[in-house]
Amino acid sequence: MSKKYLRKNEIRKDLNPKHYNKYGSPHDAVISAKYRHKFKANTLTHAEYVNGVRTYDLEPYSKNKKHSRVSPPFWQNENQFGEKQSRKLDRKTMRKVRRYNRKFY
Repeated sequence: MSKKYLRKNEIRKDLNPKHYNKYGSPHDAVISAKYRHKFKANTLTHAEYVNGVRTYDLEPYSKNKKHSRVSPPFWQNENQFGEKQSRKLDRKTMRKVRRYNRKFY
């Protein structure tokens, strides 16, 4: 039995103009899966709500005022992402992101 999706853990720039921040620059996005020519991604942001949906707080007990959050997952063509960056999320954080994504699909 083969897997339906190829699991990923990488960070890329989301070059889709609809997902830019309020200053007009692209956000980083966490790529969690790949299927053919599409990536399943979550945008890294500080906003509490994205498109009326509450974002997931990655570090809820931090004393930092600007918490890192991830947006709800979305599928997007791989051409709308930049080059793969050298950094990744650690296992514990990636597990949280995947658990959050299960709520939507």
